Amino acid sequence: MQEKIVKTALEKGADEVIVKIIERDDVQLRFSNNMGDIANRWVSRNIMVFLALNGRTTGFEISRPENMEKEIEKGVEFAKKLPENPDFMGIYDGKLSPAGINFEPIDDELSEYGKIAMDSALSHKIKRVSGEIYLARHRIKIATNYNSAEEHRSYLITTARAFNHEGNPGQASTHIADKGDLKRYGPEFVGDKAGKLAEMNVNVKEGEEGNFTVLLDPLCFGSTITEVGSALSAFSVDSGMSFFVGKLGEKVASDVLTLYDDPHSPGSGMAGFDDEGKATQKTITIEKGVLKSYLHSTSTAKKYGVESTGNSKIGGGYFSPGGSIMPGFWQNRVEPGKRKMEDIMADIDRGLYIANTWYTRFQDRLKGDFSTIPRDGIFYIEDGEIKEAWKGIRISENILHMLENIRELSSELIPVDWWGETVRTFAPYALIDDVRITKAR
Repeated sequence: MQEKIVKTALEKGADEVIVKIIERDDVQLRFSNNMGDIANRWVSRNIMVFLALNGRTTGFEISRPENMEKEIEKGVEFAKKLPENPDFMGIYDGKLSPAGINFEPIDDELSEYGKIAMDSALSHKIKRVSGEIYLARHRIKIATNYNSAEEHRSYLITTARAFNHEGNPGQASTHIADKGDLKRYGPEFVGDKAGKLAEMNVNVKEGEEGNFTVLLDPLCFGSTITEVGSALSAFSVDSGMSFFVGKLGEKVASDVLTLYDDPHSPGSGMAGFDDEGKATQKTITIEKGVLKSYLHSTSTAKKYGVESTGNSKIGGGYFSPGGSIMPGFWQNRVEPGKRKMEDIMADIDRGLYIANTWYTRFQDRLKGDFSTIPRDGIFYIEDGEIKEAWKGIRISENILHMLENIRELSSELIPVDWWGETVRTFAPYALIDDVRITKAR
C-alpha cells in the first residue's frame, strides 16, 4: 500500500513523498494495591504522509484508505497554498542499507510479569505497590520515491511504584526489547528496586538548602541525559532552543562523559532506518566531554555541510511532518565507568542520593537554566553511608554546570524510561559535585 500512495502522490504533483505505516498490537497490564486491575489491548494502523512540492511541505494522516486518492489530492492542493519552507532541503535520496536489529521478542505474558513485579516489590517491608507492564509490538513500513523499508520493533516497559507504611514511595522503570534482558532489567528487577527504595524512605525529614555532591540514580540521571539528547538536535540548535548553540568541537562536559545516540541496541527507541528511509547509525555526540556532533536529518545535514546521522524523527517513535527538519534522538547511551555504585557512594563525605525527579522545567533553554523536583527517595549521605531520608527540596541548576561537574559514572548501565521525564536512555549512576539544592516552595 505504501508504494501505491507514493506513486499516487507523485502523479498528483508532489516532488518528494514519504509514507510511513505503523501497525500496532500493544498490550498493557496495570496493577495497584498489590493486584492487577486493568488489562488493555490496542490494535491499530496509522498511515501518515509527508510531501514536498516546489519547496513547500506538509504532512497528514490518511484516515480512510478507501478515500486515499482524494485525501492525497487534498494534501497536494493544500501544499500549493503554503509558503516555501526555507529549512527543507530535500529528503534522503539514496538506497537503503539498514544494519538490521537482532533481538528475540518478549512473549505476551503480562499477567505473569505483573505478578513477578509485585512479588519482587513485596519482598521488602512495604505496604503496597502499583505500576504498569506495557508491551509494544509495531510493524514499521516506510516508502519514499527513492526507497522502501520494513521492520519489526517491539519493547517492554515495566514501571513499579512501591509505598511503605508511612506512605512514602520508591519507583523504578525500565525499557527492554530482547527476551534475554527479562531477568536482568525486567519486572523482577523493577519491582525489587522500587520496593528497596520505599523500604529505605522512612522517617523523612525536611531537606536542607545548599550545594551538595549528589549521586543520581540512573532513572534520575536519565532525565538529565534526555534533555541533553533533545538539545543535540540540529533543529534545536538552529532555533535557539539548545544550550549547545555554537559549542560544536568545544568542551561541554566532564572528561568522564561520553554519550552516543544508539538506535541499534534492543530497547524502546531502536530503529534500523529513520523516517526518510535512511539507515540509522550509532552517533557519538559527546566524547570525553567534547561536543562532537549534532543529530541530523537530510535537510539539517545539508545546511551544516555534513552527512545525515539518520535521525529524521520527532517524538516517541511517531511520524511528524516536521521530522525531516526536526531530527531527534533514538536512544541515548552513556559510556559507563569502572566502579560499582556502592563503591562510589562509600567515597561521599557529605552528599545526597536522589532516586528520581519530576517536573523538569527550563527557565532559559539557551543558557541551560532549569529546575526539577526530586521524588521517590532523597537520601542524605555522610561518611559514605545513608543517614536519613529527606523531602521538600528542588534541584535548581544549570545543565552545563552539572555536566562539567560529573566526577564519576558507575559501571552499572540501566535501560531507563519513564513517562516523558526519562526517555529511552541507557544510564549509569552519576556522581556530580556542587549541585545547588533549594527548597521546593
